[in-house]
Amino acid sequence: MKKVLALAMVLAGSGAVFAQGSAVYTSALSGARALGLPAAASQALEAEAPALPAPVNVIKHPHPYVLPEDCKNMPVLYVQDGYLFANGEKLGDRPSQYKGACNGETAWTDTSGTLYRGKAVLGRAQNFELALYTGDVFWKDNYGTLMKNKAEIGRAQSFKVSDYTGSVAWTDNYGALYKDGRELGRSSNYQITGHTGDVVWQDNYGTLYKNDVELGRAGRFMAADRTGDVAWTDNYGALYLNKEQIASRCQRFDLREDGRLVWWDSYGDAHYR
Repeated sequence: MKKVLALAMVLAGSGAVFAQGSAVYTSALSGARALGLPAAASQALEAEAPALPAPVNVIKHPHPYVLPEDCKNMPVLYVQDGYLFANGEKLGDRPSQYKGACNGETAWTDTSGTLYRGKAVLGRAQNFELALYTGDVFWKDNYGTLMKNKAEIGRAQSFKVSDYTGSVAWTDNYGALYKDGRELGRSSNYQITGHTGDVVWQDNYGTLYKNDVELGRAGRFMAADRTGDVAWTDNYGALYLNKEQIASRCQRFDLREDGRLVWWDSYGDAHYR
């Protein structure tokens, strides 16, 4: 019987074999049958085949349970029997997306695209963002109009939200950049800081601004989320923090969210401030 098993395994291995474990036994079993060997040989192979592991059920949550440090009133959101619940209270059925804020607010859409803030209907939405601390809901309706809760802001191409201030930076279809309802300039490259609500952006000529204040012609920039500080390099490799020049030759740099700056000079030596 061992010779029969060996012959079947040789036949199975005559081509390129990349499978392991039970797949090899399956190929050997096919080889035994292809040779026309007795049924006993096939039965022997079946008896020696390793048992397949039981399938593992993986539970995937729609939103990761990662919270900032100070977020005591974040609602517990879950779906049961097709209904969305917040802290045990039923909000509605057929939820599609849902988010909670640190002030207890909830924003969610159902499968028809209707957006809700808690139980209140806001409208039909293309997409939405919930400011993590203020609980404001920013969303675009099916016509492209940007809304803050139930107030209209303007026809928007893109938007980004400040979680702590409830401000929004957005561009219209013509490339004009706004902070809330105030126009800043024309830009396709912009950020808004989460804690301070500062809008850091470049115009179409590469000039860098922080809100209305011009900083200079920039090659690369980073904004500190907590402090609103801006680190940037010009086209000659000089490094700046806001308007102050820090180094004349910068190879690379990194800016922490608390405004601490680390950079490497042209010799590869690291510095910080």
